[in-house]
Amino acid sequence: MSATDTKTNSGKRVILLGLDGGTFSLLRPWIEDGLMPNLGKIMEQGTSGELTSTIPATTPPAWSTCVTGKNPGKHGIYDFRESFLRDPRAPLVNSRSLRSKKLWHILADHSKKVGLVSVPITYPPEKVNGFCISGLLTPDSESTYTSPAELKEQLLKAIGDFVVNIDIPKYDVDALEDALAFLQEILYSLQKRRDAFFHLMVEHQWDFFMIVFIFADRIQHLLWKYIDPQTQLYATKRAALLREKIRECFATFDEMLGQLVAQLDQKTQLFIMSDHGFGSTHAWINVNTYLARLGLLRLKRGQAISKKLFCTAMNIGESPWMKKLLPENIQRMVRNKIRGTRSSFKSDVQSAIDWERTKAFFVSIPTQGIFINVKRDGFGLVDPGQEYQQLRELIKEKLLQLRDPWTKNQVVDQVWFKEEIYSGPQAQFAPDLIFVARDYAYLGRQLFGDHKIIRSAEHLPVGFHRSNGIFIARGSMIQQGRQIQGANIADIAPTVLYSMGLPVPDDMDGKVLREIFSEELLQRNPVEYVKADLDQEGDQEETYSEQESQKIKERLRSLGYIE
Repeated sequence: MSATDTKTNSGKRVILLGLDGGTFSLLRPWIEDGLMPNLGKIMEQGTSGELTSTIPATTPPAWSTCVTGKNPGKHGIYDFRESFLRDPRAPLVNSRSLRSKKLWHILADHSKKVGLVSVPITYPPEKVNGFCISGLLTPDSESTYTSPAELKEQLLKAIGDFVVNIDIPKYDVDALEDALAFLQEILYSLQKRRDAFFHLMVEHQWDFFMIVFIFADRIQHLLWKYIDPQTQLYATKRAALLREKIRECFATFDEMLGQLVAQLDQKTQLFIMSDHGFGSTHAWINVNTYLARLGLLRLKRGQAISKKLFCTAMNIGESPWMKKLLPENIQRMVRNKIRGTRSSFKSDVQSAIDWERTKAFFVSIPTQGIFINVKRDGFGLVDPGQEYQQLRELIKEKLLQLRDPWTKNQVVDQVWFKEEIYSGPQAQFAPDLIFVARDYAYLGRQLFGDHKIIRSAEHLPVGFHRSNGIFIARGSMIQQGRQIQGANIADIAPTVLYSMGLPVPDDMDGKVLREIFSEELLQRNPVEYVKADLDQEGDQEETYSEQESQKIKERLRSLGYIE
C-alpha cells in the first residue's frame, strides 16, 4: 500500500466532460430562462467560474494544454499542423505529435484505468490502460478510431451508430435548407455520443473518464450571430427558425447532464470545462496585406494578380447585396464555385511568397502569429541578432497602431514576443510574435490579395473563440455554491490528479485549483509534487494519407480555421 492509499481522496474517480466552445454568455441566460435547468443545478451544487484559455485561444494548443498541464512551449502544439520550422511539409498534427506526457499516461503509471471519447488530437487512438475513441482530426468513420480496435464493432453493435465527424463541407449553411439539415445532423451526432458515453460508463471499468462534446463549437462557428442578441442578424426570420433547432441541441445536452448526475456516486467528481469561450467575428485583419504595405512581404510574380482576383470573387460571394438581389440557388452556385478555387491547406505561404524579398509573414488563423524569416540552414533574410529584435519591435509597434476604419479606435489589444508567453524546448517552433485583437473579435487571417487591411464581417453569421471558457466542478470533495476566479486551462490536469489522490509532476505549469475543495480536505490531504519523468519525444511520422488529409482540411476550412 502506498502512502496515498490512506488519503481521503484516494480511490476517487473523475469524469472530465468537455463542452468544446462552451461559454457562460450563452449558458447563463439559457439557465435563467429554463432551457438548461440541470446545468444550473450542477452549478448551484458545486463551484464554477471562467477558465482562461491558452494564447491564442484556439483548439489545438488549448486541448493539448488541458491534457498535459503545460504551455505549448513544452508540448509543442500551436496549430492543426506541425510548425513548418519543425517540418517544412507542415503535416497535420496527430496523437503522436504532443511532445509531453499526457494525463492518461500519468494515470497509467499509477495503474488507473481511463476512458477517452472524442478528445481532440487522439488519432491514431493510443493504447491506453482502458479504452480510447479518437476525436477531432480522425479522418472518417472508416478509420480505425478505437483502441482496442475491436471496441469499434462492439460499440456499433451496442448503440447502432457513432458519428466520428460531421461532414461539414457538404452543407452550404448560408442556405436555410442546408443550415437546418446541418443542425439535424449535429443533434443526431450529439445523441449518439451521449449513447456511447452512457454505454461505456456502465460496460467498462474506469477511474478517469474524459469525453468531449463538440456540437456547441460547430454551431457557434457557423451560426453565432443567429443566437447572440447583441448582433444585427439575431432579429431576422432565418435566425428565429435556426434558434429553435439550436436550442433543441442544448436542451438535449442538458437532459444528458441530468441523467449523468443521477448516476454519480460519492466517489465520482464531475468536472465540466471548455477549451475556450465564444463571440462574434466583427472583422478580419488581413495581416499579410498589412505586412506587404509595410514593405516586409512580397509575393512571387503572377501570384499577386491571381490572389486579388480570388479575393474579389470571395468578397462578392459574401456581400450583403448579393444575398438580397440574387435567388438562393444562384447564390449557392456562386459560393460553391468560389469554395472550389480556395487555396490548399499548405496555403499561399509556401506557394505564393517570394522568400528572397520577405522578412515577415502570417501563417494561419489558429496561431494568430507572425513569423520572422530568420536566416537558418542557408535560408532566410533576417539576421538572428539585433536585426531580428529591431524588426519584432517595429512590427509590434505597427500592430498596436492599427485603427478601426469605422470607429478609429485601437484594434490590437496586446502583442507578445514568443518568449513572453511560451517556455520550454518546443518554444523555438512558435511564431515570433503573437497578438490578440479585441479578444479575437477582430481576427487575423492569412489571406493574400485583399486590398483592405481590415474588412467587416458584421454581415456574416460567423463566430470565433474568446479567451474565457467555462469551468464547473461538482462532487463530494467540491465546495457548494462557490464562484472562483483565475482558473487557467493548464490547471485541469493537476486538479484531476489531486482529486484522485495522486501527486502532481513538478514540470506542469498549471496549479491545483485548491479553492474548489473544502479546507478540511486540503488540510488532511496537502498537494504533493513529484519529480516528473522525461518528456516524450513525439513522433513526426506522417499519419494521414493524402486523401485523409484533404478530408480533414476541408472540414477545417468550412469552420473558418483556414482559407
